[in-house]
Amino acid sequence: MTWKNDLTKKIETKSAVIGILGLGYVGLPLMNRFSEESFKVIGFDVDRDKVDKLNQGKSYIRHIPDLVIQQAQKSGFVATSDMSRVKEAEVLILCVPTPLNQYREPDLSFVLNTVEAVIPHMRKGQVLSLESTTYPGTTEEELFPRLEKAEFSVGEDTFLVYS
Repeated sequence: MTWKNDLTKKIETKSAVIGILGLGYVGLPLMNRFSEESFKVIGFDVDRDKVDKLNQGKSYIRHIPDLVIQQAQKSGFVATSDMSRVKEAEVLILCVPTPLNQYREPDLSFVLNTVEAVIPHMRKGQVLSLESTTYPGTTEEELFPRLEKAEFSVGEDTFLVYS
């Protein structure tokens, strides 16, 4: 069985580990949705206070009750700032902020800094998806070349989701 078939089987059987990069207003609800479907989720965030609070079973977002976090923990959710744990996930979803700059264009610094922090810990056979709000072409223009530079062959030994 090829690694692609193995990955597909893990997703179908919900044994794939989902890595959510950025546990804000997009990442935290996305984590919850995967947890509701019985996927184990590792949530990554650079804010240690946020990570600590989540690991204590507490939400920092008003419309997400503590109980939601505690239920997710029962499904295997854990929050971390340790990017070396990226290698544990089969699927990596970037949900980091893209605030508008002075020209009303998305500031990609969070996306690019996160990708640069993640790539050294990636392994072959993973899926990377950009869910941050940005302009069309960001995945192909910014993420694809960085993966290729790190000697990942997109479509051959890793997947990059174009959205």
